[in-house]
Amino acid sequence: MLILFFFISIIILLSTLGFGFIFLKIAGLKNVDDNLGLAGLLGLFLLSIIASYSHIIVPHSYIFNISLIILGILFIFYESIKNKLKILSLRNLFLIFTALFIALILSKNNEDFPYYHLPNAIQFAQHKLEFGIGNLNHGFKHISSLFMLMSLNYLPIIEHYLFNLTNFLFYVFFIVFSVFEIYRKKEKNSNFANIILSFLLILFLVKFSRLAEFGSDISGQIILSVYIFFIIEFIFNKNLKFSDKELYLKLSLIFLVFASTLKFILIIYCLPLLYLIFITKNKKEYIFKILQPKFIIFLIIPAIFFILFNFTSTGCLLYPVAKTCFTSLDWSLSYDTVKNLNLHYETWAKGGKGPNFEIENPSSYVNSLNWIQNWFSVYFFNKFSDYILVIISILIFVSAIYPKEIFKNKPSNIKKDNSFLYFYIFLILIFIVWFLNFPTLRYAGYLITFLLISLPFAKFLDERGRFRTKVSLRKISILILISYSIFLFKNSNRLIDEFSKSYNDHHNFKNFPFYWVEDVKYNKIIIDGLDVYKVNSKCWDVPAPCIRYVNNLNININKGYIFYSRKK
Repeated sequence: MLILFFFISIIILLSTLGFGFIFLKIAGLKNVDDNLGLAGLLGLFLLSIIASYSHIIVPHSYIFNISLIILGILFIFYESIKNKLKILSLRNLFLIFTALFIALILSKNNEDFPYYHLPNAIQFAQHKLEFGIGNLNHGFKHISSLFMLMSLNYLPIIEHYLFNLTNFLFYVFFIVFSVFEIYRKKEKNSNFANIILSFLLILFLVKFSRLAEFGSDISGQIILSVYIFFIIEFIFNKNLKFSDKELYLKLSLIFLVFASTLKFILIIYCLPLLYLIFITKNKKEYIFKILQPKFIIFLIIPAIFFILFNFTSTGCLLYPVAKTCFTSLDWSLSYDTVKNLNLHYETWAKGGKGPNFEIENPSSYVNSLNWIQNWFSVYFFNKFSDYILVIISILIFVSAIYPKEIFKNKPSNIKKDNSFLYFYIFLILIFIVWFLNFPTLRYAGYLITFLLISLPFAKFLDERGRFRTKVSLRKISILILISYSIFLFKNSNRLIDEFSKSYNDHHNFKNFPFYWVEDVKYNKIIIDGLDVYKVNSKCWDVPAPCIRYVNNLNININKGYIFYSRKK
């Protein structure tokens, strides 16, 4: 079964890559080198659009998903024959995928996986668009294009056990993208951008090595890392041609939109893009290129789908922002429900609520700055401080590898330029917005915290040496090898621990190589002539629609679409 698991994963990897090449053609993105990591991430973007559109019409059934995979594979063959896709590039992709594959083998998932990741993806796989599913279960109120992508991996035999492959592909394609850009033969990237990308690559290998920790948050921050790379290139690489800048601006817009559909909070990262647009000369020329129909449509459609699915699930255009809700609809959530849940999320993010505690007056707590002291005691001196320690450790290791650049080399004679200062100020603004509203790392905080600490050091290195020389690249290789060793060590220890669990314990490997699923007891009941499946706790892989509370539930069918509402 492990061989089948690996083989199907490779097939989906190639199919996703095929959709990346399709996207490059139909979006008119030219001058893209053979970076298969970039093509793969764009393939995920196109597939998220396809998944969103098709969900309105049909469920993501076995037949639909297999057909989609075959289409992507056929385009890979076409690309290989017509444009001579480099065998070396594919070989490197397979090598990196295989080297990281151990992360995909897990028995224990993220704590939110049985709560709303898995149930949402199963809902999309087994049913087309339904209205008011937020009334069925609290988890169905959360919308992300990640769950749409997961549902495309619903396949015979494997069933839902490859849903984690979606997060894994984000990870693999990012690693491939980073390696290609760092080691590309043609010296096109700026020194500064290469340093930052090297830091990010090390960070994701060392810190984000366990796939179960990704949840619905890390993939969006992976996409934003690529977005930041292109923003930095556009601003700081003075040797780029207009065509290159046009491409990087378009890619930045795509990845910002994509990240926002994965987790809407990530929209706060639009600030560096606004700065880029502000300082750019020839704005009219860039705007003209962006507004071309075959490109702009790929920015508008994902945003429309994201708003649409928020609306059809909850009655809100942007859940849980109560002001965007249409509460007069039969199937929409009540205003008080949305407002209370928004308060719940903010209280939790600001350290006022946890599994075993809750402050007495949440509204007063979050609307003043009194929460900061409690946040430091509850959250900072634990998760946040540990993360800062990881970042500082990375910078110390880099300093040890590059002692000459750190301690001996003097800054090169460069013209005074305030671009870095202004760019850094915009990053500080992101941090302030993040900290004052949802100061938990998983809510958009990992990347901005890393950038604020590492960018000054990267700029320091940039002014003291070139990092595209053979000696420098060998040193980077050593750092990457050490980082991968940590990745391998952490995942090996995790597997040993998971294999040691008894079959009577939760999260065991009885179903190896598939993750553990709790045997949830459910009742099939009929409401208004339709089948629903009632549970008393989390849904896990219970057939859709999974529901926890049946009291006052009303189900209607209108023009072939199902509407769930609560009787008032």
